[in-house]
Amino acid sequence: MNFKQLHYFLTTVNKGSIAAAARELDIAQPAISQQLASLERELGGPLLTRSFSGVTLTPAGKVFFNHAIKLVDDLSLAKNELSAFFTQQESVVKVGMLPSIGNVLSMPLIAEVKSAHPKLKLEISTGPSYAVKSWLETGQIDIALTYEQEMNSKLMSVEPLIREDLHLVTSASPSNPEYQHLLSRDTIAFWEMSQFSLLSPSSKDALGRLIAHYEKLTGVSLQHDRAYSGQLMTGLRQVMQGEGVMILPTSAVFHLQESNLVKLLKIVDPEMPRMVLAATNKTAALNDASAKILSVIKQVVAKEQALNHWCGTLAFAQHVSYSTAAASGSLMSSCIGK
Repeated sequence: MNFKQLHYFLTTVNKGSIAAAARELDIAQPAISQQLASLERELGGPLLTRSFSGVTLTPAGKVFFNHAIKLVDDLSLAKNELSAFFTQQESVVKVGMLPSIGNVLSMPLIAEVKSAHPKLKLEISTGPSYAVKSWLETGQIDIALTYEQEMNSKLMSVEPLIREDLHLVTSASPSNPEYQHLLSRDTIAFWEMSQFSLLSPSSKDALGRLIAHYEKLTGVSLQHDRAYSGQLMTGLRQVMQGEGVMILPTSAVFHLQESNLVKLLKIVDPEMPRMVLAATNKTAALNDASAKILSVIKQVVAKEQALNHWCGTLAFAQHVSYSTAAASGSLMSSCIGK
């Protein structure tokens, strides 16, 4: 017994004849007759009395008719539920971001997506800004979290997330006397950074280009004489060992600052802000799954900013209320001097 046989049986009974059922179902009469005959053989006896005027139910057919209705209804319900289930099966959204962004967003973003959208799977890749840009342009990722210096207006649709503050990151260890006089300070002027060996990326990277821009703007040349692998964690190890300083947002180092392993001084005179963007590829339509992930990204950015893990000013309206926001002030405020 199968759904087709049940469907043909009910249609034939409701229409009163095999010919009428064939017209309703838009199939040949012999096909219906064959299926009805197979059903009757399986059940062990005739369900319909056939005549020139049409069909009528036998006593056994009357009993089976009510069961057939229930069986078809149950099968239809199961089919609809399974269809909805399979259409809501796990969708994969691939997000690329820089290590500094990944340090603050990856874990809470994964947790929030798992909680709010259990049918969505989030895949995160981290790399330098130029790599993240390339991944988006070639369709290897769906969303890029990157900086305005990497924006390509012809290929990218962007949404600003946060105008982050850049800080000078130094060792917090008293065993590094070169930086001891900085431990009691919260800010540093751009020109003062020229006193220290700077671990900085090349101009291929968005941060390297931003630093070069401020050197040109201020006329101050910084010391780029220390070897830097370009790997964030390796550079931070060098900083903690007193081998140089770095220019970074708090998102990259808040965990080390909380452990008193590094000291952060906000760069002033001039300040060094930069805009963090969520970018998607214009050549591909934004699907529902990616739109949901973008919404979660904004929520997590706002939460981490409210926790002072990411110092800067939100670049979008945030309507979600967090208990941490009340403790740390407005969601839109910056953590000056952190």
